[in-house]
Amino acid sequence: MSVEFIGYIATRESSEIIPPTGPIIDLDHVEAVARAHDDGGFDRALVAFHSTSPESILIAAHAASVTKKLNLMIAHRPGFTQPTLAARQFATLDQLTRGRVGVHIITGGDDAEQRQDGDFLGKEQRYERTDEYLEVVRKVWTNDVPFNHHGKYYRFERAFSTVKAWQKPHIPVYFGGALVSAWPDSQVLPATRKHHRRL
Repeated sequence: MSVEFIGYIATRESSEIIPPTGPIIDLDHVEAVARAHDDGGFDRALVAFHSTSPESILIAAHAASVTKKLNLMIAHRPGFTQPTLAARQFATLDQLTRGRVGVHIITGGDDAEQRQDGDFLGKEQRYERTDEYLEVVRKVWTNDVPFNHHGKYYRFERAFSTVKAWQKPHIPVYFGGALVSAWPDSQVLPATRKHHRRL
């Protein structure tokens, strides 16, 4: 297993000890931090997602436009964008960046935040939906012919994408989550093991 050095690109300067000030999207800050990661040899930088924040894929696209080799880890929450569309969006950006996109799947931990975007499913249901979502995304990225999908949360007929990821077999997928009941056992690895096997 290799180790990646992953940084973080925020849309403005702030931290645990620096209160946020200025515009919510400070282009100078985004560009400076992205270039610092690029010049500093970081493998990847996370662009976070929150129900009230700027859209992560658009911030990542801008960060990619001002860097040469920095890979991105774009936080993405299933349930708000159809998986077929999300797969095309990420594949398109992966083509534009020549293979610098990674997706960090966050199922959502806080019910109140989820409801800000209209999601009233409980944690168990969100993990179940995420599993189905990733199944569809993987098929869109890898299938050479249209496919049908009839699941609990999604239904598609002749789903297909002409744009495929630059990276083969597909874009790397990272997963964050803390639902204990989703773990295969109570020891070490979270339930994401099943996602990693499939993706």
